[in-house]
Amino acid sequence: MIKVKNSLLALAFTFFTLVSCSDKETDPTPGTTTDTDSDTELTAQTNTEEADDYIFDTDITYITLNSTSVAVTGEGVTVENTTATITAAGTYSVSGTLTDGQVVVNTDTSSKVKIILNGAYITSTSTAPLYVKNAAKTIIYLTPSTQNTLTDGSASKLDGTLYSAARLSIFGTGSLTVTGNADGGIVSEGGMIIKDGTYAVTAAESTLKSDKNLIIDGGTFTLTAGNDGIHGEESLIFNGGNIVITQSEEGIESAEITINEGTSIQLTSTDDGVNASSGDDTSENHFYMHGGYLYVNASGDGIDSNGYIEITGGVIVVNGPTQNSNGAIDYDRTFTISGGLLVAAGSTGMAQAPSQSSTQNSVKINFSSSKQANQLIHIQDATGNEIITFSPAKTFQSVVVSSPSLIQGTTYSVYLGGSSTGTATNGLYEGGDYTAGTLSTSFTVSSNATTATGS
Repeated sequence: MIKVKNSLLALAFTFFTLVSCSDKETDPTPGTTTDTDSDTELTAQTNTEEADDYIFDTDITYITLNSTSVAVTGEGVTVENTTATITAAGTYSVSGTLTDGQVVVNTDTSSKVKIILNGAYITSTSTAPLYVKNAAKTIIYLTPSTQNTLTDGSASKLDGTLYSAARLSIFGTGSLTVTGNADGGIVSEGGMIIKDGTYAVTAAESTLKSDKNLIIDGGTFTLTAGNDGIHGEESLIFNGGNIVITQSEEGIESAEITINEGTSIQLTSTDDGVNASSGDDTSENHFYMHGGYLYVNASGDGIDSNGYIEITGGVIVVNGPTQNSNGAIDYDRTFTISGGLLVAAGSTGMAQAPSQSSTQNSVKINFSSSKQANQLIHIQDATGNEIITFSPAKTFQSVVVSSPSLIQGTTYSVYLGGSSTGTATNGLYEGGDYTAGTLSTSFTVSSNATTATGS
């Protein structure tokens, strides 16, 4: 590999030493290939952060894309036509434009490969433009202030545009745009960790998917999916980030989903919005929310767990289904809430509220008839103190509210219609004054999970 000149050495260490805080391949069976030096089968593994993940070599091999050709300065890369194959552990910088080609990682299964995307625009008409075939782990760095683009063609047989058969980590503050015309967007058979960066991913199937664990630790995401927006087969953890899923079949799905403080998720789905599921009836699936913000607009279940739901903090707003075959909240075991604010509107057929074992009070209000979209539902106590003012985006007949302001033994009034001078975010108003509409019902909080009937 080529040495970085002495005048650039200090800059290289400062810029690249970031320690964590917080011919074309069409492999028909990705993830079952063998390493280049033995017959050891590559086995996908859960991803965890390691001490040297974000420390880059000062010896860097440069891969320069020149539209219809590839130039390499340094070692560890072979080139055939418009395919550049990385064959050894190390750090590689990729820049330029490739109109129909591919960068492949194919090392032995003990090697860690680090790729710096520094203004790379790669299109492949027949396969994944960036394909990790073999490695222990691949770390991709998005250079600050750069735009990077990956686009595949509909003929690709791989499951993603950026496709990895090994563990995959992505970090840096640059931007990455991914268009998956054949299947998924960013897909890894191993565990995946994404830290920071700006992502715009459009895919025929899932936009972000791992067959193991998936951790999102910051970043800005705009995702448009033909299937799942974000999928982690074993677990899905959000430690931060601003995520907007504009289109999906299921918004976020995993056997175990955890949303932590600092995360903002807004999603639209034609089926379930949040789905904690393993695809079988024997697993004890979990959805945890410990803080942050979650907005769901779902045609299926708003929040669905084939096991347990546990909420300790944050704000959840659900515009659920209009059909009685689904519910704004759906769970199989228990739903405990001890903090935060929950407002969920939808149909009555399968409507569920938090369990009596919760330590924060909630109320489920079923109305005698469907109510029009966009009209206000307002709950206040006898002195006019507001609990919530909410404008559901769709027709609704059931509303579930859980708030630390709901006090046992206290009577509350429920109004429909009227107006508010407050500021609405996804239909939930904050501040301002409410002008009363029609009194629908009153209820007294008699337990941790109260049920009321409105007119």
